[in-house]
Amino acid sequence: MRFAVEEINNSTKLLPNVSLGYEIFDHCSDTHNFPGILKLLSVDGLIQPWGDPHKNLSKVMAVVGPFSSTDTVTLAPLFMMDFIPMVLAELKKSNFTLLNQHIQFDENGDPTFGSYSIVFWNQSGDAEEIGFYRFHPSVSFFINNTNIQWNPKGEVPTSLCSPECAVGFAKNQDGIHKCCFNCEICPDGTYVNITENPYTCVSCKETEWSAAGSTSCTLRVVEYVPFTDSGAILIMVGAWALVGLTLAMSVLFAINYNTPVVRSAGGPMCFLIFGCLSLCSLSVFFYFGKPTTSFCILRFLPFLLFYTVCLACFVVRSFQIVCIFKIAAKFPKLHSLWIKYHGQWLVITVAFVTQALLLLFGYTFAPSKPYNETLYPDKTILGCDINLKAAFGPVVLLLSLCFLCFIFSYMGKDLPKNYNEAKAITFCLLLLILTWIIFATVELLYHGKSIQTLNALAILSSLYSFLLWYFLPKCYIMIFQPHRNTQEYFQGLIQNYTKTISQ
Repeated sequence: MRFAVEEINNSTKLLPNVSLGYEIFDHCSDTHNFPGILKLLSVDGLIQPWGDPHKNLSKVMAVVGPFSSTDTVTLAPLFMMDFIPMVLAELKKSNFTLLNQHIQFDENGDPTFGSYSIVFWNQSGDAEEIGFYRFHPSVSFFINNTNIQWNPKGEVPTSLCSPECAVGFAKNQDGIHKCCFNCEICPDGTYVNITENPYTCVSCKETEWSAAGSTSCTLRVVEYVPFTDSGAILIMVGAWALVGLTLAMSVLFAINYNTPVVRSAGGPMCFLIFGCLSLCSLSVFFYFGKPTTSFCILRFLPFLLFYTVCLACFVVRSFQIVCIFKIAAKFPKLHSLWIKYHGQWLVITVAFVTQALLLLFGYTFAPSKPYNETLYPDKTILGCDINLKAAFGPVVLLLSLCFLCFIFSYMGKDLPKNYNEAKAITFCLLLLILTWIIFATVELLYHGKSIQTLNALAILSSLYSFLLWYFLPKCYIMIFQPHRNTQEYFQGLIQNYTKTISQ
């Protein structure tokens, strides 16, 4: 533009007696170019509309800018409002000769004939022609690159503020220019799409994942423990074996129903315990397969409900053992009331009904339901969500029964050696507590699909603790030591214990 203005001012034929001036504003921003251009158009801080009297009128006759520049397009509405004269109409009428070339314009203001010389300011400061651009009769464009003398070292300079980012990096704009930016790697769980928005790391969907520096997301691997899993098969076989053992023990206890061993173990209460242990084992099967709402409910409901009955039976049994040997003699009226109103069945019924109501209330307002665990970046683990508030009541009831059972059984630790049901119950309770402490510790440290297998194993261990360490020794006596399963043998033990405590 400077070259064109100088050529016009130096010519005696073009705009004689008129000198053109110019100001160049170089600011690559569509918002920060307004102060400069308004200052250019104003006189003493005011812009005089063209239709008003010519007072304080700016001497600006035209504004030149690149056709495709958004900065120029931003300012175009100012000149469409007649703030300054527009030269387009006059330009269409122009017809003159410049440097031996006839110049005229069409109805759009575009030249219809002529050529442009492409010049290069050399090291001496002179404009050196290195090419041309002609548009009549056909367009031709040529640049002789060998005539361009680049400095330093003759290398072509690059007009680049920031180099392009590597794959997986998003652009973080530095300043007001979009061509200036810092490259930041997209973290885990995000990706960058350079064709849509190279400046933003987009988060993946919940069902997808991505590593750091990704350009797309990948579907997470969905994991759960199927029924065909080796651990699941072993646990389910163990559950069926437990049902078989309880059935066999029930038959053996029924055959020896009137013997002292069966009566000391609890008599009819033993069959209730066998049935509840078998029903508790149903929970184990619902820890495998794809979780559903019904599966999540049945994982906990049978165990919590029927294991409550089992613990209530052992609470009653522990109390009866202590009552027979220690309380009956000191509090005969209390013992008679217990016998008269069937205290043992009343306690068991109250525990069962209370647990049933707590479970009903919990599952009504906050039922257990499937959920997706996404702690691992590349996989989704299907599990069951447990509402702690809803599970609080049933768990507290179980812990209370366990605590009472432990107290009563511990009180009977010094009873006759061969007639000490309390010690067997205490040992079973210790195994039960140890099992769930181990499971809780593992659950805090490990998160994965195998935790569901361990949960099923903990339930199965809780069932086997009473079956093997309380009932199995009694089965051994009934089968292999029948001489210890007589009325005389038990009476002798009681008499010896009575003599010991009287001394």
